[in-house]
Amino acid sequence: MPELPEIETVKLQLEKVLPGQTLKDVEIRSVKTVRGNTRSLVGKKVVSIKRMGKVLLINFGPNLDLGFHFKMTGQLVYEAHGKRIVGGHPTEDFWHKMPSSHTRAVFHLSGGTLYFNDQRMFGWIMLNPKFVEELGEDALRITTSKFLELLKKLRKPIKLAIMDQEIISGVGNIYANDALWEAKIDPREPSNKVTSDKAKLLLEKIKLVLTEGIKYGGATAADAKYLDLRGMGGHYQEHFRVYDREGEKCKRPACRQAGVKIKKFELGGRGTYYCPSCQV
Repeated sequence: MPELPEIETVKLQLEKVLPGQTLKDVEIRSVKTVRGNTRSLVGKKVVSIKRMGKVLLINFGPNLDLGFHFKMTGQLVYEAHGKRIVGGHPTEDFWHKMPSSHTRAVFHLSGGTLYFNDQRMFGWIMLNPKFVEELGEDALRITTSKFLELLKKLRKPIKLAIMDQEIISGVGNIYANDALWEAKIDPREPSNKVTSDKAKLLLEKIKLVLTEGIKYGGATAADAKYLDLRGMGGHYQEHFRVYDREGEKCKRPACRQAGVKIKKFELGGRGTYYCPSCQV
């Protein structure tokens, strides 16, 4: 599932082509995927592209946001003037003629066409999604005081807390693992037991790894199948701290010299990576 950096990368690319275009028509090919009266946007111009956590929002004016959640296999294909830019879960649809059998909605714009494809149909498109109102503050914008306040109320393991989208939005498995390693915190530590100093450091590291993720265009790993709107994979995987590195030596000099290797276990149904030496 694309996380904050991957969606931010898509947002930055769409900002270059969609604003100012008028929506001419909406072709709904799956009523399960498309929710709300999206056709009410026909005739309106795209004002801006926004992101809230892992949700991409195309804004058409005050209180008119068209939300896209990619979930596991969602992807966007934009075609204009014989050229194509693609983003999301990579499949052959990126290069096949559009629409495909996986196309769930088509947005005909004055300057091009935007297709939303989704093989497994977990993703959704929604006008003014209330889901966004239920999200916690964006991970890149939440303040230290707010973050500390939230953690003090929680007993759940710290890794599960920072991945809970109603607590803090945008952090997924990849960046949660790496941020906890950066802050030297055991992923299983109860949230309300994390000291204030450690919590402050953790938020700094969350923002650090997310910013790096955006810088490198997201991650393209074995279970993080993501391409940006140019059809290119991200490069954050080349900078993984612990994620997907089970059995490899910890990157910290002291741990590496001692031969300490990254371990993996399940937490909340997700693969969790940590160093048994420095994350205690």
